[in-house]
Amino acid sequence: MKRLLVVVWLAAFVPAIAQVRVAVLPIKNLDGNMQLLTYSYAIADSLRSLLMKHPEHGRSFSVIPADSMEQALAEFNLDPASPQFESDLWRGIAKLDCKYAITGSFEITGGRMVLNLYAYDVATKLADQTNAARNLFKAPEHIFEVLPAAVKKLVPALK
Repeated sequence: MKRLLVVVWLAAFVPAIAQVRVAVLPIKNLDGNMQLLTYSYAIADSLRSLLMKHPEHGRSFSVIPADSMEQALAEFNLDPASPQFESDLWRGIAKLDCKYAITGSFEITGGRMVLNLYAYDVATKLADQTNAARNLFKAPEHIFEVLPAAVKKLVPALK
């Protein structure tokens, strides 16, 4: 009976260990227009939501909830204007014990938004160039329509 319980417990516990933890960070606004800053968080929130609905979520990767991320990053009093912002951000991400961080950038060009998203390996701070969602163009009000295609491109990097 004890062996059966141990086997059942291990079967339930091992997949949880095998899951890759993923953080979704706000997207960088390269445009310089501070009114577009809301897109940084809105795109990240939508991306996080789509990743959590993906069939592989819970099997091969697990997305860190937004409140857990905000709490961990708040300890570092991050100031985007600070020259130490990037290094402090990576320290905060490392504290979350995740393997990958998804982030990217956007800017408005010719009335259209161009969005680039990457899955960064937290240990090396390098982006997976093969499984990246690059040059996604859409009008700013329709940029969320490209996110399902972006998720499709990013998920292979999270395995």
